[in-house]
Amino acid sequence: MIGSYREIKNDLFGIARRLAAIDRDYFVVYSYRDSRYEIHNRGNKGNTFCFSCPCLDERTITRALKTRRERIEELLKETERDNRRILKEETAKTVKKIELGAERALSKGGA
Repeated sequence: MIGSYREIKNDLFGIARRLAAIDRDYFVVYSYRDSRYEIHNRGNKGNTFCFSCPCLDERTITRALKTRRERIEELLKETERDNRRILKEETAKTVKKIELGAERALSKGGA
């Protein structure tokens, strides 16, 4: 263990080994400070951090596959699509609140 991290080479479900099979530059550390597992990639320029997870299980593998460099354009499009959807939903909620507020104000003023 170095400082507040420990590299995980073997785990119950073989996640560290399976990540290395996906990309040999992947490695897993456990952060004692943050009480979480972190997935890193030695091939990253600058910071090796990729993502964190509370436990090592199949979701870790799924996320590693989904967030690979090869999928960056697809991920950006997906993120933009999700952001547009969220903005549309939030705008609709705000409009609904304004309409309800105006309706209440007008019904009280007319009484």
